[in-house]
Amino acid sequence: MQARSLEKLELIFESTIRLLDKEGLEGLSTNRIAEVAGISIGTLYQYFSNKQEVMEALGRREIESVMGRLGLLLGTPGTPDPTVRARLLVRALLSAFGGRHRVRKLLLEVALASGSRQALEGSAAQVAQWLSSGHAVDAENRALAMRPMAAFVLTQAVMGVMRSALAADETLLADPELEDNLVRLIRGFLNEGAAQHQAAARGA
Repeated sequence: MQARSLEKLELIFESTIRLLDKEGLEGLSTNRIAEVAGISIGTLYQYFSNKQEVMEALGRREIESVMGRLGLLLGTPGTPDPTVRARLLVRALLSAFGGRHRVRKLLLEVALASGSRQALEGSAAQVAQWLSSGHAVDAENRALAMRPMAAFVLTQAVMGVMRSALAADETLLADPELEDNLVRLIRGFLNEGAAQHQAAARGA
């Protein structure tokens, strides 16, 4: 039963993504979600009362998925090439909703309009905490403990760039130049964190 429930949830979420991507908020309704998912409206109402709940749950799922990928990349010894590692982090951030950035923009607008931005802010705070607490490691499994303020600035800068891109034109998130600039930004901060760790180790 649990497996079937998870399967139906995935059908609901994927159908919502497809509708948002093709038809926008105007084309989204619980009836349309159920129709595209191939389930009855009664089945959908067993999980969600309205389309707002579906969108909120979808947003939470994507945040959790991205956070999982970021946590794995930061907490596991990575490639010796810091540029490659930074690029993997950027691509994890950009991969939400399968790269369908229009969906990301719409759900962000819905979250901001409804005042439910806690999950967004909480995820940034969690990444900053990882970076400043030694959760992040280099290729040799050495902690990269970034200064708390540097971790805060980095996470807020990256989030700010992505939100501004979504607000201006969501297709900017698919621009290789934007990815390259975010890679340079992240690599610079991670290199600083590594240098601080090495200096502290020498002092010890």
